[in-house]
Amino acid sequence: MKVNTQHIIKGFLAVLLLVSTSCSTKKKTWVSRTFHNTTAKYNGYFNGKESIKAGVKKLHEGHKDDYTAILPVYPTGDLKKSKKTHSYMDKAIKKGSIVIQRHSIKIKGKEYCKWIDDNYLLVGKSYFYKGEFDEAIKTFSFIKNEYKKNEIRFEASLWLVRSLVEKRDFMTAEMELDELENDRKFPKNLETEKAIVAADFYLQQENYPLALENLGKLDELIKRKGKKVRYNYIMAQIYQQHDNYRSAKKKYEQVLKSNPEYEMVFNAKMNLARSLEVGSRDTYKMRQKLLKMTKDDKNKEYLDQIYYTLAEMDINNSDTLSAIDNYTLSTINSIVNESQKALSFLALAKIDYSRAIYKSSKVHYDSTLFYMEDDFREYGSAKEKHEILQDLVHHLDVINMQDSLQTLASLPAAELNAIINQIIQAEVEKEREALEAERTKQQMMYENNRNGGRGEQFGNNTSGGKWYFYNPATLSFGLSEFRKKWGKRKLEDDWRRKDKKTSNLFETDSIASDSVEVVTENKKDPNFYLDKLPKTEEDFANSNEMIKESTYQAGAIYKNGLQEYYKSSELFMSLLSRFPYDKNYAALAYYNVYTNHLEVGKEQEAEVMKNLLLHNFPNSVYAQLLTNPNFQEEWATKKNQNEVDYQLVYSSYLANEYEKVVLQTNELKEDEYRTKYTFLRALSFAGIKDTTNLIKNLNLVISFKDDDKIIAESEYLLSVIKNPEAMRKANEQALMESPYLYRSAKAHMTLLILPKNGVDINYLKTLISDYHAKDFENEVFEISAMMMGLGKHLLMIKTFANVEDVMLYNQLFNSNSTIINELEKADYKVLAISMENFKEFYKNKDVEGYYNFFKKNYLDNN
Repeated sequence: MKVNTQHIIKGFLAVLLLVSTSCSTKKKTWVSRTFHNTTAKYNGYFNGKESIKAGVKKLHEGHKDDYTAILPVYPTGDLKKSKKTHSYMDKAIKKGSIVIQRHSIKIKGKEYCKWIDDNYLLVGKSYFYKGEFDEAIKTFSFIKNEYKKNEIRFEASLWLVRSLVEKRDFMTAEMELDELENDRKFPKNLETEKAIVAADFYLQQENYPLALENLGKLDELIKRKGKKVRYNYIMAQIYQQHDNYRSAKKKYEQVLKSNPEYEMVFNAKMNLARSLEVGSRDTYKMRQKLLKMTKDDKNKEYLDQIYYTLAEMDINNSDTLSAIDNYTLSTINSIVNESQKALSFLALAKIDYSRAIYKSSKVHYDSTLFYMEDDFREYGSAKEKHEILQDLVHHLDVINMQDSLQTLASLPAAELNAIINQIIQAEVEKEREALEAERTKQQMMYENNRNGGRGEQFGNNTSGGKWYFYNPATLSFGLSEFRKKWGKRKLEDDWRRKDKKTSNLFETDSIASDSVEVVTENKKDPNFYLDKLPKTEEDFANSNEMIKESTYQAGAIYKNGLQEYYKSSELFMSLLSRFPYDKNYAALAYYNVYTNHLEVGKEQEAEVMKNLLLHNFPNSVYAQLLTNPNFQEEWATKKNQNEVDYQLVYSSYLANEYEKVVLQTNELKEDEYRTKYTFLRALSFAGIKDTTNLIKNLNLVISFKDDDKIIAESEYLLSVIKNPEAMRKANEQALMESPYLYRSAKAHMTLLILPKNGVDINYLKTLISDYHAKDFENEVFEISAMMMGLGKHLLMIKTFANVEDVMLYNQLFNSNSTIINELEKADYKVLAISMENFKEFYKNKDVEGYYNFFKKNYLDNN
C-alpha cells in the first residue's frame, strides 16, 4: 500500500491548527471550552486537591487531642504554628493559580471555564490550612462576591466563617453565619458542613447551649456512626461539664458503640466512671474494673488517668484520704501527659486549700502552673490562688525564720554550737543518701548493660522502631531524665543560661559558653549559720521590723485573700502582744481585729477592740475612723489641699524660681509629700548650682525609701554628677530624641539585616569574600554573622575608620549586581553603624528605630 505523504502532512497541520486554536482563552468555542475545562480539571485542580488532601491528612495524623479539655470540632490544632503541611499547601496554591492564569475564559464579564471558581476555592483552603487567614478571607470573600449565582458561593461563605473564627473575629463570623441561616437558597447538601461550622463557632466562644444544638443536628444528619463519633464525644463532655450525667452517660455509650480509636474508647470509659451518680450500684463494679485496668500492661501510659478517675470517684463518695492517695499516684504515673499531671496537682492543691493546709496547697499550685499551659481553662484561677498563697507562705516563712534566728542568737555558745552541729550532720546525711541513690542507679544501669546491652536499657526492644527518636519509650525516658536535671525548659536559644540578656555581642559564628551560677555557700561550715544570726541591737531591730511587716501582711492576706478571719485575728493579736505600742502597726492591728470580729458576728469582742484602740491610740487615723463619721470626707479634703499646696511649689519650680522653692521647702511635714518636696528642693539647688546641697538632698530622698520612681531618678542624678560624660551623653540623646549618637569620626561597620528564612547566609558570606578579593585585594575586612532573636540574621563587615569610609563602601557594595541579586530574594537592609550604637541596637533588637536614625543622620547628610 502506497502511503500518501501529502495527506499525512495535511492531517498533521489540521491537528496542529485545532490544538493551537483550542489553547486560546480569547474564544468561547466548544473546542476551546472543552480543552480548558479538561486541562483545568485533570491537570491543575486534581493535583492541587490531592495535595491539600495529603496535607490535611498529615495535619490530622500529627494532631494529638487533649482529653482533659473539651475536644475541638476540627482536629487541626493551631494552624499558625503548624509548618508541616506548608509544602502541600504551597503546591496547591501554585497549581490553582496556574489554572486561573492559563485557563480562565472571561469574555464580556462572563466566565466560560467552569473550573476557575473551584480553583479559587482551592487556593483559599490552602491559605487557610497554612494559617494565613487574612489571605484566606480575601479569597473566600472574592468568590462569594464574584460568583453570586453559583452554588460555590455558599461553600466559600462557610470557609469564610471558619477563617474569621480562627482569627477570633466572632462578630463578623456571626454576621456571615446568620446570613447563611436566613438564605432560602442554601443547598441541602451543605447542611451538614454548616452545622459543623456553627458548632465550632459556638464552641470556641463557650456558648455551650447553641454548640449542643448544632452538634445534635449532626447526630441526625450523619448516618454513619464512625463519621459522627467525635461530635457525640464533644456533646458527652459538655453534658458532663454541666453535671447532666444521664445525657453524658447516654452519649459516651453511643461513642463506645461506634468503635473509635483506643484513646477515645479509654477516655470515654474514664468519663463514664466519673459520670456515675453518687450511690449508684454501678460504682463498685466500675471501681473494680478500673483497679483491674491498672494491672494491664496495655494501660501503662494511661495509669495517670485511671488513678485520676479513681480519685474523682473517691471525691464523689466523700473519701478525701483515698482521693489524695489516688491523685498522688496519678502525678507519679504521669510522664508525658502534662495536662493530666497539671489537673492531678490542681486537685491536690484544691483539697489542701479547702482544708486550710496552705503551705502544702501552695506547693501543689507550684506544680500545677509548671505543667499547665497558660491558655488552659483553669490557669487563671489557679494562678490567682497561687499568687495569694505564695505571698502568704513567704511572710509566714519570714516570721518563722526571724523568730528562729533570734532564739538561736540568745542561746549560750555551747548550746548554739551543738544545734549547728546537728544541722550540719543532717546535711551530711542528706548528701550521703543522695550519693547512695546515685550509686544504686548507676549499678542498675550497669546490670542492665551487662544483661541486655545499652540498647535494651533505653527501650529498643519496645515498639516504635530501633532508632532512638522513632521509639516513644526511649523518648519518654529521655524527657524524664532531662527534666530531673534541668526542669521544664522552653524551646529557645541559650536555654541553659541563667541570664540570657548578657552575651558577648561580637563573638559570632561560635557557640556561647554556659553561664553557670557559682555557689560559694558551704552548708557544712558553722560560719554559714553563724553569719545569719543577729548580733547587734541594730540587727535585732531589723529582724523585728521584718517580723512586724510579715505578720501584718500575712494577717491581711488571711483576711482579704482567704477570708480566714480567725487566723487573721490570731496574727494581728500576736503582733499586738509582741509590739503593743508600735506606732506603725499596733493601731492598724487593733482596727483589723475589730473589723474581723464584725465579719464573723462577734459584736461584743469587736467593741472591746474598739475601746482598746481608742484608749491606746486616740489620735490615730483608725481611731478617728471609728469616732468621726465624717472623717473620710474630711481626710479626702485634707489630701486635696495637700495636693494643691504641692502644685503651688511645683509651679514655682517650673517658673525657674529656684530660690523661692528652697525657701518654701525649708520646713517639711512628715507626710506623703515629704519625698516630692525634698526632690524639688534638690532640683532647685541644681538650678542655683549649689552642688553640695543638691547631693545632700538627693541622698535624703533615697533615705526616705517611700517612692521608688523618685528614688531611681535621684540615684541616676547622683551617678551623673559623679560622671559628667554620662550627663552630656544623656543631653545629646534627649536633643536627638534617640538612644543613638552620631559620631562621624568613630569606628563603623556595614550591617546587613536579613530574615532567617529564605537566605543562605554562608553562600552570601562567600559572595562577599569573592567581591573583596576581586575589588579590594589590598584591604582586610572581617565578615561575621550572628542571629538576632529567632527570625533575623545580622551580617557585619568591619572595620571602617569613619563615616566617610563606610558610606563609600556601602555605595560600592550596593552596585555589585551578584550580591544584590542574592539579597533581593528576601527583605534586606544595608546600613552603617558605629560600634557604640551597635551595642544599643542589639540590646533592644531595635531594627525600625535604628533604621530611622540611619536615614536621618547618614543618608540625609551624605
